[in-house]
Amino acid sequence: MALGPFARRRQAKKDDDELGHELWRRANDWFRRSLDRYWQVVNEAEGSVPVDEHNGLVNAGNVLTDVADRVRILCVRAHALYPDAGMDVPSGAQDVHRVLSRAANHLATVAQAAAMFRLGQTDVFTVGRRAERVIEDVEEAERLAAQWEESTGR
Repeated sequence: MALGPFARRRQAKKDDDELGHELWRRANDWFRRSLDRYWQVVNEAEGSVPVDEHNGLVNAGNVLTDVADRVRILCVRAHALYPDAGMDVPSGAQDVHRVLSRAANHLATVAQAAAMFRLGQTDVFTVGRRAERVIEDVEEAERLAAQWEESTGR
């Protein structure tokens, strides 16, 4: 569902407030852009791959969309603990930022694997295996963030 201009503006304001303008906003946006690319590939694949395999791609996309919500929550929490300091990763935040960046990169490879599947260069299981790596990365980032909060008392 496309957002109208006022809804987009409200969302941008909310993003500014919750994610800041730099590091954590970019980490969230990178993940979202990779997810958008994945959905673009899946939509292009419709009709060119068997229905059951396309349904598998859609199912993986739904799981990754749920994971994107968790990434946003992590970025909001990170911004609250480590507010923007430009693009410099604050001391203590390196591990979470690294893992979130890796998750976004892995998600981009999921989109690439889906495109290769659509072209008959790989199988749908490769897409699933790569998607599992994204989920593992986000789970690791959540564990690291829990350690942050425990160590800072927040």
